[in-house]
Amino acid sequence: MGGPRVFTVAQANEQIHDLERIFVTVDEIRKRIQTTKIRLNALEMIWGEGLQKPDCPDHKEFEHYVREMKAQEEAFNAEVAKIAALGGMVKGMEPGLVDFYGVRDGVLVLLCWRRCEKKIGHYHDLESGFAGRQPL
Repeated sequence: MGGPRVFTVAQANEQIHDLERIFVTVDEIRKRIQTTKIRLNALEMIWGEGLQKPDCPDHKEFEHYVREMKAQEEAFNAEVAKIAALGGMVKGMEPGLVDFYGVRDGVLVLLCWRRCEKKIGHYHDLESGFAGRQPL
């Protein structure tokens, strides 16, 4: 029986390269999701409820985009799961916030990384969140 992994700052910093790579992939997936949503919305504006009917001329295209959206959402969730597998907790996708459990002065804290930071330089207590970030 074990709890969450607790990182030293150095151990958490070792995860940053992988985090950056994951967030690049997430950006690509989010762009594809946005494009697919636009296409779905356009079809729905044109056909309304009729789009659901198999005899609608664009029904097959609609079904294609629905399947595509589902696949993109699964890919997105798989990338988020990779962050959890690294021991991180996603706190936000924009701009990209990830916390790792750590210890500061004998107290359990969250080591706080924000996308594009080269290393972890902040932490906060378990309740305060990003607004409570303090320099290490």
